[in-house]
Amino acid sequence: MAAGPGGFAPTGRLVEEIGSWISRREQLRGNEFRIECIEPLIDSAAAAPATWFDLADRLWSLQDLVDGVVILHGTDTLAYTSSALSFLMAGFDRPIVLTGAQIPFSQLGSDGEANTIGAIACAVDPRIREVCVFFGARLMRGNRVRKWSTDSADGFLSPHWPVLATFNGRLNVETAALLDGGVSRARQPHIGSDVSVGLVKMYPGMSAELLAAAASAHPDGLVLELYGRGTADCSKPALRAALGHITSDGTPVVGVSQCFSGTVDFDFYDASRMLVDQGVISGRDLTSEAALTKLTYLRSVGTSRDRIADDLRRPIAGELSL
Repeated sequence: MAAGPGGFAPTGRLVEEIGSWISRREQLRGNEFRIECIEPLIDSAAAAPATWFDLADRLWSLQDLVDGVVILHGTDTLAYTSSALSFLMAGFDRPIVLTGAQIPFSQLGSDGEANTIGAIACAVDPRIREVCVFFGARLMRGNRVRKWSTDSADGFLSPHWPVLATFNGRLNVETAALLDGGVSRARQPHIGSDVSVGLVKMYPGMSAELLAAAASAHPDGLVLELYGRGTADCSKPALRAALGHITSDGTPVVGVSQCFSGTVDFDFYDASRMLVDQGVISGRDLTSEAALTKLTYLRSVGTSRDRIADDLRRPIAGELSL
């Protein structure tokens, strides 16, 4: 990002600036770098499923040419991209580390330099073989992170999984927290890009019409951000009818908690029974970002509607707890 008349916007000088920056850092000179840039650069607010698929295409094409990858990414949608790549790149068998900055790299006091150095340290460690996010001196699983602050240097947290590593000039890896196994795949999965999955936050007074409209706009699946442990207003017949109509039409609906740290348990409250009766699938401790991207991934690789529930409950890349 660089300052412009309308505020900070992507700069086309990124590749040369990053290359020059790397050449001036003595601690990075032991590695050979290949720097690539997506053109045109976008604000991460404009990232979409097509962006994730494009990144995956590029990364799979590099599989035999690199030992690790660092992706510099805006923070606003970084958790969505890291979650999506964790599914798209399962079996890549190399570290893929996303990072960014709360203060643009070009600005005095930016955290971008420290985050990039830490990300590179993680990306050349052979023990790490999954998609991760490095931010604020910590390495976290890519499909477990959430952005919690626009200002704090530790703007990303991993509420449901331990930190994978820390870096303060020296890398300390928590090997017990690293991904063990997962999808065995040595090549890129076939992706059908014409998929539309939506995310809807439940709120007091929500209308059944809005829910029906969301399902109509996103026929391949819906993620519902539910209250607490997984409740919604069960007293509205129209809401129950709308949910039942959506699931009976074959649109999978996944429920996650709208709490920053929260696990859905449909057996805890009676208010959850309506959701179960209407075919809502428990997303357990999936983050909203992981639920949306996993459902998008499953539909993109052609997972049939009758297998969606089972595949959502089965971890692909350490995204949920059993």
